[in-house]
Amino acid sequence: MPMRKQQAKKKKMKKRLLSVILIALVCLSTVLANGMVEDKPVKRIEAASILDNLFALSDIHPSSIAGLESTPRNLGYTATNAAVTSVNVIPAAKDCVEMEELPRIEAVLNAGIMELDKDGLNFMPEKAVTKREFATYIAKGLYGPDLDIDHVQAALNDGVFDSSLLSDELISQGTAYALADQVKSQLQVVSVFVTSDIHGNYLPYKSSDSKFEIGSVARIKSILDYQRYLLGEENVIYVDGGDSPYNTTLSNITNGDASVAALNALGLDATVLKNHDFDYSFPNLLRLSSNADYAMLSANTRYKEGHQPDGSGLYPEEFGDYIIKKASGLKIGIFKITDDQSAATTLYSNTVDITWDDDLGKAHEIVSMLKEKEDCDVVIALSHLHSKNKALVLQEPDINISVGGGNDIAGKPTILGDNQYLINPGKHGEALTQVSLNVFKGKLVGVVYNQLFLTDAYQEDEEVKALVDSYNAQVDKALDVTIGYNSQNLEWSSALVRCQNSPIANLVTDALLSYFKDDGAQLCIVNGGGIRAKLDAGEVSIREVTSVLPFDNNMMLVETSGRTIWNALGNGISAYPSANGKFPQVAGMTYAFKAGTPNELLSVTLDDGTALDMDKTYKVVINSFIAGGGDGYLMFNVLDSTKEMATDVNQLVYVRKTYMRDALQNYFEKHTSADKPLVMDLSENRITIL
Repeated sequence: MPMRKQQAKKKKMKKRLLSVILIALVCLSTVLANGMVEDKPVKRIEAASILDNLFALSDIHPSSIAGLESTPRNLGYTATNAAVTSVNVIPAAKDCVEMEELPRIEAVLNAGIMELDKDGLNFMPEKAVTKREFATYIAKGLYGPDLDIDHVQAALNDGVFDSSLLSDELISQGTAYALADQVKSQLQVVSVFVTSDIHGNYLPYKSSDSKFEIGSVARIKSILDYQRYLLGEENVIYVDGGDSPYNTTLSNITNGDASVAALNALGLDATVLKNHDFDYSFPNLLRLSSNADYAMLSANTRYKEGHQPDGSGLYPEEFGDYIIKKASGLKIGIFKITDDQSAATTLYSNTVDITWDDDLGKAHEIVSMLKEKEDCDVVIALSHLHSKNKALVLQEPDINISVGGGNDIAGKPTILGDNQYLINPGKHGEALTQVSLNVFKGKLVGVVYNQLFLTDAYQEDEEVKALVDSYNAQVDKALDVTIGYNSQNLEWSSALVRCQNSPIANLVTDALLSYFKDDGAQLCIVNGGGIRAKLDAGEVSIREVTSVLPFDNNMMLVETSGRTIWNALGNGISAYPSANGKFPQVAGMTYAFKAGTPNELLSVTLDDGTALDMDKTYKVVINSFIAGGGDGYLMFNVLDSTKEMATDVNQLVYVRKTYMRDALQNYFEKHTSADKPLVMDLSENRITIL
């Protein structure tokens, strides 16, 4: 970085730090001016600033959304198909929205160190604080508000303060600052920042309710830089829970290069390998690892016997088992295990040379090594094990913190076992989570959790913004070519394509069926999880088509029996009502099923009105993901010999290096024009759920 820019950035950091200190000290001005004669009571607004500074919390910058002035803030969401909406980003303290101290008030509220008034809407900033209340705030911030313990008793036991503070007298400014200074002199904070499931979302984008902008790695950089300045580089650790390199147009077109460049710029310490890290070829992943300044971890990814390159061992050297970080006297071990079922959710050809050891078994081996051989004080698991994230933590009591990658939920951590934290980090670059390790008198005593939703209320780092914008500019010209016209907004959400009939999914399957029309294609089945974005009315560009279908899935025409088609649909509906990517979207037919335990396929009807004949042969369009047995579609597996192969499928046409998005582009080019845009029947229902 040029010297002038470094100096400017440091000047900005100093100015920001000084503002915090000045706000924290201003309440003492009267006291000092009067020689401690008029030591006034501490107000809640002053207490918030003291606590925010003491525990090194990142400021929370809420967004004001019209019409929600009296709506309580929600800290996150628990449904995997949900996303950050307005109720997650509005101010919690409604009576403080015009105050300069609002970000610090929101930070202590978000962390759970302080609470709102009984009405759940107001903070009562001018209300005086008692000694007992202030002591409780200190104790909760030190030992972690999320733990179900007697915080005050723990503080008494550790000599943080004595019982004279357990009084309902108002606490004076002098006493409050003296206690905070006493604690701070023996407290060191290590801030671990967490992201996960970024899926290539490095640019800001509109929220799902279109009320605000969210995302941007440039905002992450601004937050990280300030914390590094505040605590020191060695006391700030940044880790990612996986699925970061691909899945948006920007990241896909650059083969992941934009992702690695952005994460390098953020100063990432470590990430993990997950199923979507294998969405492009394994050699490309190895290339990305060589360009990364951070560790790509996976203790259980290995070459299949006889598949490793000459001179290589069974485990790729590019991917370590763990890293060790030292901060504030702590030895912190960070390790990663990849879901051993990753082959089922990625393209078979990208993982043909590799496999995965048993994930939970390997995790036990690594945790034992970190505790017994490395003598780590803290063990952090970057676990992207989906439904097994909790099982890992419960199996390994020596794991202190586990990042629940693949959970796709946000909000408060899940406390498991003996005070173990399972972090719910959100997805798609929407959130940055701060997990602060409190080291008091040389011992780890508590964890404080804060989650920042990255709206446009946060500043963007100019250099990182310029970096990402430069990559985006490289792909703009080619992607913004108009290839068709659309008359309607075709909406998208995980639930729409993974749980029900969907117009955007109907368009995709119609396009694939049309592509193979001259080959006699009759039906089409695709997994809903491969459809990733909405399509707005108006001109349709290559960029939009690529956003809808970002994966490099080839297309295939196969010939198979009605019974195999029936079994395939049964597999696809088996996870309902979970928003699972295997959910089948179709063309050339409709189907009905009864929801239950298990779900029961009831009927399949072809477009000509006849029922699916179990013994008849049909020509079906599928993609290479399904044709490799992905998402449990083993009845269609004609590509991956490491899995159970299909016995009733004849491969007719396999279109390599022509992807599903190419068929969608072809469909728009052939069937639409400016005066004849696409019109979908929005009332058409191909899937009936009883």
